[in-house]
Amino acid sequence: MMVSILAMAAALPDPAQCQALSTDPEAAYVHSIALQGYVFGYPMVDMLRQQHNETHRVSPTQPVAAPINSIALYPNVLTPATQGQLRAANADTLYVNAWINLSRGPVLLDVPEMKGRYYTLAFMDHYARPWHLGTRTNGGKAKRYALVGPAGGTVPEGVEAFPLPTNTVWMLGRVLADGPSDKGVFEAARAIRMSGPAGAPVTEAAPLNPFTSLDYFALLNTALKALPRLPGEAGQMATFDAGGFGPSVAFDEKTLSPSQLLGMGCALSIGPKLLAQKGFKPDRFANGWMSRSDVGDPGTNYLLRAELVRGGYVNAPEESIYPAGVIDNKGEPLTGKRSYSIHFAAGQEPPANAFWSLTPYDSQTMQLTENPIKRYQFGDRTKGARRNKDGSLTIYLSATKPRQGTSNWLPTPAGPYHIVARLYLPRKEALDGTYSLPPIVRQEP
Repeated sequence: MMVSILAMAAALPDPAQCQALSTDPEAAYVHSIALQGYVFGYPMVDMLRQQHNETHRVSPTQPVAAPINSIALYPNVLTPATQGQLRAANADTLYVNAWINLSRGPVLLDVPEMKGRYYTLAFMDHYARPWHLGTRTNGGKAKRYALVGPAGGTVPEGVEAFPLPTNTVWMLGRVLADGPSDKGVFEAARAIRMSGPAGAPVTEAAPLNPFTSLDYFALLNTALKALPRLPGEAGQMATFDAGGFGPSVAFDEKTLSPSQLLGMGCALSIGPKLLAQKGFKPDRFANGWMSRSDVGDPGTNYLLRAELVRGGYVNAPEESIYPAGVIDNKGEPLTGKRSYSIHFAAGQEPPANAFWSLTPYDSQTMQLTENPIKRYQFGDRTKGARRNKDGSLTIYLSATKPRQGTSNWLPTPAGPYHIVARLYLPRKEALDGTYSLPPIVRQEP
């Protein structure tokens, strides 16, 4: 196991304790370094957490568990009951999951002829950057790839090399489903095959949750020792070494002074608030929908990178974009206590070459919520949807059945929520901001 199941640690300092930072120079110094480490390392720690929790049996209800370098197929197109740990999971596709270790050489991947069915395999490197194979890159044709990391290795003749920048990689594939009863999606997904150096068998283990203790820095220390350095990071790594968790030192909580423990603990306490307030700043905001154009590769914007991971990771924009609807036409946050509508004029539905959909999420958990008609998204494949006489489409959003009936009803959470629009293979006008989603209009009682 990468870090023996991390020992139970003391609770994080409370706000009153963290006020002591102003009178303790050592604690303040370590706090400044640890807060930078929290932001920089969030993707590495989150991926190691997920890797542990999806290569071990940590819960009797978890949707997937498989050894390293093995594919785990989600048993359902996701619902509130089956979404597991995923944040902002979609209800449009069947997920295909694998944790990949390339340190012992290439891993082979066979993809089938998809016969027109859209799919994408997103390979998330350990810095949370996505790399894609699928309909967009190979036209849905059957192919064989060799996934190759920094460790290198021999690629068999006749196999296409697919280089990846880190040896730890998370593959989250998506295969488009024509509704929850589409049996063909399972056949298509099962035909995706992976072979490589085998990982340890799945065994039962306690779940890993490093965000509430100094285990965070133990995992980050493990990751930084294994990751290749990116250009310009030498000074940052030296700073992390000075903080006790960089790649050239061995992190040991037992050797920390009370001031160091306070500084690092307060960094973990304030970190989530920092990400929530400063991590994501939209550079496009229209009709109550916000988005950002650089989410596929935030570069050195570590705050943005961390917040994207905290919110559920993203694909490269050319593969999919995710405008988020957060306020109504009166400028107020969306809530299940009100009813709304979204009206698409004829010919003005979201411009996407694969598919589009709208999905509401509870604002606190970023997860799907139950509803009486078991509809968790509304899009271009929603069965029974009715268009108006002029060809336009009106969608009704409410926590309870609207007076217009269920055909165009998108049920919402009962409390605060936001809506994610998914545009897969978005067209130019969606990518450059020429196209804007229509406003979410409040319906008066």
